[in-house]
Amino acid sequence: MTLDALLEQLADAIAERVTARLNGNGAARKEPPSAPETLLTAQEAAARLHVAPRWLYRHAARLPFTVRLAPRVVRFREAGLRTWLERQR
Repeated sequence: MTLDALLEQLADAIAERVTARLNGNGAARKEPPSAPETLLTAQEAAARLHVAPRWLYRHAARLPFTVRLAPRVVRFREAGLRTWLERQR
């Protein structure tokens, strides 16, 4: 068997597997990549919550939408903040 024939056979096998996975006949499908998360500063998040930025800093450890980028750098996930607000109502 020549190298060209072997490569063609390999390409066909790969194409079959890819098609099977895309049709749901293979391994579980992965979710498509989502858009990047929007992170808010304390000032932006405080404005949406109608609280002072200081309140956010004090309660950051207990808020589920808090993201620590460094020991003294905190941001807040916009989608998480929205979800949390809806649950509080």
